[in-house]
Amino acid sequence: MKKKRFPLFLVIALLLFLAACGSSSSTDTESADTADEQTDAAAETAAETEASDEEMADEEMADEEMADEAMAEFTIGMMVIAPIPALETVQQSFIDTLAAGGYVEGENLTIIKANAEGDIATLNTIAQQFVDEGVDLIVTTSTPAAQAALNATQDLTEPIPIIFTTVTDPYAAGIAAAPDDHPAWMTGSQLFPPLEATFDTMFEINPDTAVIGHLYNPAEANSAAQTAEVTRIAEERGITLEIATVSNSSEIKTAAESLAARGIDFFYFTQDSTVSSGSEAIVQVANDNGIPIITNDIPTVAKGGAVAVGASLREDGRVAGEMAVAFMNGTLDLATTDISKVSVYDYFINRAGAEAQGIELPQSLLDRAIDQTP
Repeated sequence: MKKKRFPLFLVIALLLFLAACGSSSSTDTESADTADEQTDAAAETAAETEASDEEMADEEMADEEMADEAMAEFTIGMMVIAPIPALETVQQSFIDTLAAGGYVEGENLTIIKANAEGDIATLNTIAQQFVDEGVDLIVTTSTPAAQAALNATQDLTEPIPIIFTTVTDPYAAGIAAAPDDHPAWMTGSQLFPPLEATFDTMFEINPDTAVIGHLYNPAEANSAAQTAEVTRIAEERGITLEIATVSNSSEIKTAAESLAARGIDFFYFTQDSTVSSGSEAIVQVANDNGIPIITNDIPTVAKGGAVAVGASLREDGRVAGEMAVAFMNGTLDLATTDISKVSVYDYFINRAGAEAQGIELPQSLLDRAIDQTP
């Protein structure tokens, strides 16, 4: 009996079918494997992302903690020779600069304010109290205050840091030898008045100026330094300088009257805390005798003085304030920070004062001056 054979084309078709089924099964397996791998990779990526997020959160928390530490509570002792408006302007500018830098009184900053009411011995007591209380920083306003703070800290093993403001001549005052040569724990902002510009302004107002009456307290080192420079400038310009000295504000009116009797063309005084505190008496004598006041003490203009030419008080406070912010942030080393000299000058006028004192202010001065007429 003959064996039955399958047609050849059927055999080929069957083989092709089986091969296709095998290929499909393999592809499905590979797809499944790939899907599993993708799932695992996604899970791994998610885990890494979560870990990264946690790490970033930890870093942010650490940064915040560091920021909080950097902005930690500080206690500043602020001392001033007397409650004079000009000095108060400097102090307020200093405090405003601290606030702008993130140090706000009542939040992360305590400020202990003290003024000596014009008494040098009281300044020394205040400085010692700040040392005893262990303040983090002493900020002084006026030359005598800076000297008192230096005296109270210079013998300490670890002197309390000091930043000074409103020091006319720190070199003549014995605070420093040069801008980059000062006590390692002390630096600040120098407020030296524009004396040459003041003499220029005198001649701008009165080209025939020949005699000026100058008042100052020789016990203030800054005033003595300014007077020496004023004397030099007067000699160079051929001006006679009549001088009257005072030791306290009660002597100012008598001193001013003595100058008025000497035929002066201007009353003049520079940055002198004693004279500034009693400048109303000079205004009275100036008005009574028709003699104009020109000064480097800006607040005197608001009191009735005719003209003031001075280094910017707000700039003085701002410069020192920026030093303090950087110091408290840990980014400034007082030992390597130069004393900074204020280079911004302002002109101030009081039209009513000028009229009462018998002068007409030139338009050239009116155009550039800040008018403080009441």
